[in-house]
Amino acid sequence: MKNKNTTDKVRKALLQLNFTEKEISTYVALLELGASSVQEISRQSGINRVSIYEAIAELKIKGLVSESRRGKKKLFVAEDPGAIMELIHARKAKLHAEEHNLQNAILPLLKAINVRQENKPQIKFFEGAEGINKVYDEYILKNRDVINCGSYETATKVISFQKEMDYFRDIAKRKPFYRMILEDTPLNRKFAEAGKGVTHTKFLPEGTKTSADIVVAGPLLALVSYDKENATLIEDESIAASMKMYLDFMWERL
Repeated sequence: MKNKNTTDKVRKALLQLNFTEKEISTYVALLELGASSVQEISRQSGINRVSIYEAIAELKIKGLVSESRRGKKKLFVAEDPGAIMELIHARKAKLHAEEHNLQNAILPLLKAINVRQENKPQIKFFEGAEGINKVYDEYILKNRDVINCGSYETATKVISFQKEMDYFRDIAKRKPFYRMILEDTPLNRKFAEAGKGVTHTKFLPEGTKTSADIVVAGPLLALVSYDKENATLIEDESIAASMKMYLDFMWERL
């Protein structure tokens, strides 16, 4: 802002009250100049006249600018800064009304919807490497029993090699019973060796391919597609138990 007497503290405070930079500059210029024309305000604030007119229109709505005349010349006058308190009171009243509406109308409706759906599986979707990492870090590793069928051949196309290696450190720290069923490839055997003593690994028959991870962790089933870079997380004990039965069946026969 051009005006040197307007501190950064004042500017930030007015921005929080939904003033724009142009409105702040215009209002401060008027406080300094007194009754002024648009041309004078523009010269004082360094803002073009079109923007001044726009700012004045908004400041009028806020009750902070009024018009006067000197002969045929239209002038604008800044109202007392105390009027800003009225804006704060109005904002508080609006927030109070919104809070009342949320507590007494919206939340009861949302809770009613949640009750009707309490027996349905909770399904969440995640996208990109960040989303996939979140599924493993914040959901899967919070469970004590994990079994995973997949391949680092596809995982490392999305998740960095180092991040995958770091994952073994997280497993060691949280100490779940972690089993991996992997494709039989040199890369997967390298990861299996890195996880030795932390995870338990078996390999699919040579030549068997998998393009996604299937992970069961307690009541959670995660389906991770590295080709599409997304993950689907299903929280349902019966679904997770059924899928775990299939993975356990594979594990016992490998």
